[in-house]
Amino acid sequence: MAVSRALHPYANFVHKVEKPVRYLGGELFQVEKDWASVEVSICLAFPDVYDIGMSHLGTKILYKVLNDRPEIACERAFTPWMDMEKELRDRKLPLVSLETMRPLREFDVIGCSLQFELTFTNVLTILDLAGLALRADQRGEEDPLVIGGGPVATHPEAIAPFFDAFLIGDGEGRLPELLLSYKRDRVSGLGKREALIRMAAAGGVYVPALYERELDPRSGLLCISGVVDERVPMKVVRAHVPDINAFPFPDDSPVAAAEAIFDRLSIEIARGCTEGCRFCQAGMIYRPVRERDPNAIVDTIVSAIDKGGYDEASLTALSTADYSCIDPLVKKVMEKLRERRVSLGVSSLRAYGLNESLLDEIRSVRATGLTFAPEAGTQRMRDIINKNVSEDDVTASAHRIFARGWDRMKCYFMIGLPLEHDEDVVGIPETASRLQAIGRQYVGRRAEVTASCSSHVPKPHTPFQWAAMDTVPEIQRKQGLLRDTARRLQVNLKYHDVRGSYLEGIFARGDLRVAEIIEVAFRRGARFDGWDEGLKLDIWLGVMQETPGFDPTRYLGTLPVDGRLPWDHLDVGLEDGFLAQEWKRATKERLSPPCGKPKGNIIHHTNLRDHDADSRKLVCYHCGVACDLNAMRSERAKFLSSLGAYEPPAPAAPAPITARGTEGQGQGRRKPPVREDAPKPADLVKYRLRYSKAGLVRLQGHSDMLRIWPRIFRRAGIEVAQSYGFNPKPIFSFSPALPLGAYSVSEYLDVALPEPMAAEELVRRLNASADPGLEILEGRVLHGTEKGCGAGLNASDYLVVLPGVSEDTVALACRTFLGSSTFDVKVDRKGEQKTVEARSGVKIARLAAASLWPDLLGPKPEGALLHLRYVENVPSVRAADLVPALLAAIGAPLTADLGPIVRLALWRGDRDGRDRSPMEAPPPKELDAAAVEGDATDGEVENAA
Repeated sequence: MAVSRALHPYANFVHKVEKPVRYLGGELFQVEKDWASVEVSICLAFPDVYDIGMSHLGTKILYKVLNDRPEIACERAFTPWMDMEKELRDRKLPLVSLETMRPLREFDVIGCSLQFELTFTNVLTILDLAGLALRADQRGEEDPLVIGGGPVATHPEAIAPFFDAFLIGDGEGRLPELLLSYKRDRVSGLGKREALIRMAAAGGVYVPALYERELDPRSGLLCISGVVDERVPMKVVRAHVPDINAFPFPDDSPVAAAEAIFDRLSIEIARGCTEGCRFCQAGMIYRPVRERDPNAIVDTIVSAIDKGGYDEASLTALSTADYSCIDPLVKKVMEKLRERRVSLGVSSLRAYGLNESLLDEIRSVRATGLTFAPEAGTQRMRDIINKNVSEDDVTASAHRIFARGWDRMKCYFMIGLPLEHDEDVVGIPETASRLQAIGRQYVGRRAEVTASCSSHVPKPHTPFQWAAMDTVPEIQRKQGLLRDTARRLQVNLKYHDVRGSYLEGIFARGDLRVAEIIEVAFRRGARFDGWDEGLKLDIWLGVMQETPGFDPTRYLGTLPVDGRLPWDHLDVGLEDGFLAQEWKRATKERLSPPCGKPKGNIIHHTNLRDHDADSRKLVCYHCGVACDLNAMRSERAKFLSSLGAYEPPAPAAPAPITARGTEGQGQGRRKPPVREDAPKPADLVKYRLRYSKAGLVRLQGHSDMLRIWPRIFRRAGIEVAQSYGFNPKPIFSFSPALPLGAYSVSEYLDVALPEPMAAEELVRRLNASADPGLEILEGRVLHGTEKGCGAGLNASDYLVVLPGVSEDTVALACRTFLGSSTFDVKVDRKGEQKTVEARSGVKIARLAAASLWPDLLGPKPEGALLHLRYVENVPSVRAADLVPALLAAIGAPLTADLGPIVRLALWRGDRDGRDRSPMEAPPPKELDAAAVEGDATDGEVENAA
C-alpha cells in the first residue's frame, strides 16, 4: 500500500530543520503494509537520531524478520533531533512512523532497542511525543505495549518503570510470537496485566511490574526479592537463537535517505566472541559464538550491493578477526567486490587479526580505514583485562599495515580500568608513538597514528561489574597525563567527555531509584546525553542534589562480590561464580586464553589441512552456556571446505615499496594500485544528463546527491570511470547546489563512462534504478572540450508559489523591488542574523502566467506565481528569504507558508551573447576556441576530488 508523501503532516515545515529527510520515510526498500490485512503492528522506535539508528544491525534484522510475517506490520521511528522536537511541540504534532505516517500511539506495540545507557532520556522523548504517559503504570489499557530489548535490557532497572516489558536476549526468534500472542490475548478479552503475566511465563521476557524489590544490606541496592504471581519465573532466562543462520541477514534493508553514521553495507558475520575481555559486556551476554555460513555471507553481500548500490561493504562482529574462516572469507568476498569496484572494511580488529594476504585483498580496490583496539597501553594492563594481545602482535601489525601503503591508523584505548597505574596511562601515547615511528619507516611523515581513549564504565554481567569507577577528577587527571605525553611525543590524541561517562556509570549499575532522577531531568530538558551538543550535566547534578536520599556514589563505588545486584534475576546464560572467578584472575594479573580455540592458538586455522591435523582440545571454561565443542569444530571444517580453503596459502610476497630515501633514512611509499585495463582519460565517453527533483528527494541536499547518484549508476549496472590514486572515486560533475526543499526541472550532472552507450539507453536504465523523486529527462554525449555543467553559468530561473497572495500584490512587489537601487534582506545563517543586499543579484522579478508551471510536477498549487531570474556569481538571497521581504516592503506580509519553489532553468552565455541551456551543444567555433585555450573539463570532477 503506497502512501502519498505529499500528505505528510510535517510537509509544510520540515524543511526548516536540519536534515529533514530524517523524518519523512520513503526510502528504497521500506515496507508499507495495509493495516487491515495484519493482526498486530509494531513500531521499532530507535532512541537516537536517524543517522545512528539506520546503521544499527539489530533493527535491520528485526525489520526483516517481522515484515516477512504477513500477520505483522513493522514500521520505524527515531528520536527527533532537538530542532525537530521543538517544531513538533510548538505545533502540537505527534511523532509518526516513517512508513505510513501513523502516530506512534496507534500501534499495538512500541519497541525500543537499548544500546547505550545515555539514550534513556531519548526513550522518554519518544513516549512523550507519542502522547503517552511516561510511566507504564500510568498508561491505559488501550495504549501501546512498550517493550525494550538490546544489551541494556539485561540491566534495565534504572529505566524499568517506563517499560511494560523487556525481551532479554536474541529478539529474532522470540519477538514475532510474542507480538502475536500478546495481540491475540488482548483480542480474546484479556486485560494488559494478564497478557503480560502470560508473556512472562512463556520465558525470555522481564515484566518489571510483576516483581517485588527490597534493599540488599550488602550492596545497598534495590534488588528483586519476589514475584507477585506464581506463574512468573523468579529468574528470567534469556531468549537464545542457537543458529543465527536460521534468520538470514537481510539484503534489502531500507537505504538511508540522510547519510548514516556508517554509510555502507554492513553485515553481521558472527554473534558472540571467544576472547573473554573482562570489561566487555557484549562478549559475555552474547555467548556462545555463533557464526553465519560464509557462503551465505558472500551471497548476501553481493545481492545487497547490487540492490542498494553501495560502494563499500563491511564485515562486522565483536571480533571480526576471530571469525573462524576470516581469511578465505575475505578472499572470496573480494573476488566479488573487486569486479564491482566496491571496497571492503573490516571492523573490530585485534592487533593480530589480519595477515599479509588478507591486507592485500582489502587494499586491492581502495584504502579503507583500519582501526585496532589494543585497549591498554601496557602488557600488564592488557593481561588484567584479558586482551590476549602482546606487544609483538601490535608492532607486527603496524609493520604489515604501513608496508602496504596505509598512512593512517586509529587505535582504541581505555583509561580508568581497574588496577590501573599511571604508567599504564602514559603507555597509551607511548604505544601510539612507537606505531607511528614504524609507519614513518615506510611512508615517511605521512604516517599518522591516532590514540582514541574512552573512560571505562563497569558494566553488569562482566567480571568488572564489582569494580569502582574512577571519579571525574581522577579521570580528568589521567586525561591530563595523556595530553602531556601525547604532546611531547607528537601523536594525535582524542578522548571522550568524562561527564557522559559519569552518568553512564550511574545508569548502568542503577536501581529503581535512578528512574526518578531520569524522569525529572528529562522534564527539565535533558536530551541526547551521549552527544556533546546535547549533554547538560548541570541539569543532572541539580536533580541529584535536590532528590532526598539520592547518593550517586553508591552506584559508582566498589560493590561486594557476595552482595545481591539489581540485575541478578536476569539470566544471560553464565554460570554462577564464573564472573567472580574471572574478577579474581584479573586481580592477580592472570590471562584466560580464548575459549573455543586450541590451547595456545590466538587465531583460527585458515585451511582445512591445518585444522584437521590439530587434535588439541578446544579451550572451555564451563562458563554456563554449554558449548558443543565437537559441533563447533565440525562446523569450522565445513566452512573451510565450502570456501575451498584446503591447503595453507602461499607465503605473501613482500609489499612493493619504492625507495624514498630522506637524508639516508630507509623510507618508502607504496605506489597507488593501477588497473591494467583502466581506460586513459582521452578514451572516456562523457555524458550530460538533465533531471528533475521532486517529492521527498528535494529535501536531500547537494552532499546527499553526491552520494545518491553513484549508487543509482551501480544499481543500474553502469560502470562509471574512476579517478586514480589510493582512493579512486567515480567521475561526476554537478550543477550548482539547489536550495534545500526546492523542486527542480533543471538539474544537471556530467559523468564519464569507460565504454560508449546510446544516450537514450543510459537515460532508460538510470530511470529504472533512480530514487523516488528523481527522473532523468534527457541526455547527450559531450564534446571533449565542452565546459562542465557547472561552469560558465550566468543566470538561473525560479518559480515561487504564493498561497493567499493576489496577482496585483505580486506585481506591485516586483515593481517596487525592481525600482530600488538596493534592497537589504535580513537572513539567518547558522543561527546568526545577517543583512544581505539582494537587488544586484536579481535580473528579473515578475508575475508569471500559470502556463509557466512545469507539467511534470503535476497540477499547479493554488496561489499566484512569481518568476525570479538570479544573476550567477553575484551574492544573492534565497527565494525563501527574499519573497517574504518583497511582500513586507509593500505592507503585505505573508499570512501563510510559501508554496513550492521550483528551479526552472540554468543558463550560460555563449560568445555571441546568447543564453543557452547546458543541454545545448555550444556552437562549433566556441568548441574550437575552447580546444585552443585548453578549456576542457578533465579536472572538473566534483565527486573525484
